[in-house]
Amino acid sequence: METRAVRKHEWATVPNAITVIRFLLVIPIFGYLVADTEPTLTAVLLLAFGLSDWIDGFIARKFNQVSKLGILLDPIADRLGIVAIAVALVINGAIPLWVGLAIFITDLILLCTYFFLKLDAPPASTWLGKIRTAIMMLGLACVAFGRIPEFSMLSIPGVVILALGTVLHLFVGFGYLRIMKDTAVRQRDASA
Repeated sequence: METRAVRKHEWATVPNAITVIRFLLVIPIFGYLVADTEPTLTAVLLLAFGLSDWIDGFIARKFNQVSKLGILLDPIADRLGIVAIAVALVINGAIPLWVGLAIFITDLILLCTYFFLKLDAPPASTWLGKIRTAIMMLGLACVAFGRIPEFSMLSIPGVVILALGTVLHLFVGFGYLRIMKDTAVRQRDASA
């Protein structure tokens, strides 16, 4: 009976709650960036967004709170957040259009491929994918902190770091496409 209750509420974990908070953080970050207001608050919220990704993963592994929902939601929160923040930074003129487009189009292609192939689960993060995300988050944080007058010197390095992360994102995205294709073949063979 107790095992059944644990399975029923597998979604009710601390990491999943942190992931939901990460989703919610995107709304004010996006709004403040587009409106070009509250640079300090925006930078702090963006820092919380980035750190929460590491924290929820650490808690999930350390306290054995990995769940199917978390495996699905965590990468969606990362990608949705990064895309929304990049789009907002393009709108307010803080980063080049090509960076926002490359991030958005790559993630859109990956999302469509995932649903088109009807995969059982999203592909597991690769070490290169984790490095890419860290570089992109560092670049976004530098650009966001660069909006604060006292830290304006971080803006240009942030754009450069984000651009490098975006190039890596294209490379990693191609790798994930191959992983999804191979997974789809294995799923099809297993069900045949």
